[in-house]
Amino acid sequence: KQWYQRRVAITAGIRGESNQIVLKKNGPVYSVEWNPQRDEFIVLYGFMPCKGTLFNVKCDPIHEFGENHYNEILFNPQGNMVGLCGFGNLRGKIKFYDTENNKLLSDFVAADATFFEWAPCGDVFITGTLSPRLRQDNEFKLWDVSGKILHHYQVPTDETQLWQLMWINPATLLPPPVVPRPATSKEIAAGKPQAYRPPGSRQGPAAATRSLLPNVQGGVYKPGSDAQRNQPSRQAQKNQRKRENRAKQIEDEKNAVPEPTMQDLQSTIVDEREKKVRNLKKKLHQIEKLKGQVAQGKTLEKNQMDKIASENDLIEEIKRLEL
Repeated sequence: KQWYQRRVAITAGIRGESNQIVLKKNGPVYSVEWNPQRDEFIVLYGFMPCKGTLFNVKCDPIHEFGENHYNEILFNPQGNMVGLCGFGNLRGKIKFYDTENNKLLSDFVAADATFFEWAPCGDVFITGTLSPRLRQDNEFKLWDVSGKILHHYQVPTDETQLWQLMWINPATLLPPPVVPRPATSKEIAAGKPQAYRPPGSRQGPAAATRSLLPNVQGGVYKPGSDAQRNQPSRQAQKNQRKRENRAKQIEDEKNAVPEPTMQDLQSTIVDEREKKVRNLKKKLHQIEKLKGQVAQGKTLEKNQMDKIASENDLIEEIKRLEL
């Protein structure tokens, strides 16, 4: 776009992000091309001789190709070489660059060229002088990137004209694929979806049929056959429930905790008394230690003095428990 007499290029992503380039030279933009293998693009802009600049995806300039008479940018299919060309009303100037390090590979002229196309291999190309752009001296040339002509064909000078050039599609050079044979009736039947069969009934077709249709034998429905006859009677189910309840009752009796006897209660009481006596004697032992600290002239806390004062009560409690 041209805003306030300045050329501006804008890139936009599918997620809504965008970047803007203010081109450094006034004039038209002749060509913008992305590298087919990288997030880079080249812009040819400005009045002749135009300026060529390589940008990254953030629109930061990476390399300047200088100024020359260009109007087309031609990347090879592999994206590792690019040609800056001047065709049509220009004299056919071509410069090839290595996109790895942006070094110049060749500089030559393809005079009167109106057509350019890379070969699928990416290291040779073809140029042509075609009608109706130029009706005289129609021809095509096969080149390599160094500027060497590999083949040249000049159209006869009679009324013949050259209208179109095209590389052969590499796929047409491959042998044709093998045409598959039609499927037989058995293969078609085998490919049809089958009825669902439970995993336990997939051993054979007879077992599967009996499992899926329990009351059909020989194509005739028989009430009460198979699954119904195999069901236990009501009395048998009732007896089974009685046996299960009895077994559960026996199991509960085995796991029940027995009630404590009088002897067990007495032993428990004696154990409690002995435990209390041990705790009281432990406190008396602590009181003896505190008395020793007092004898050494050490000042005790109030709760420690209260513990010493409770010595007689502890002795009386021990005597009462030991009776």
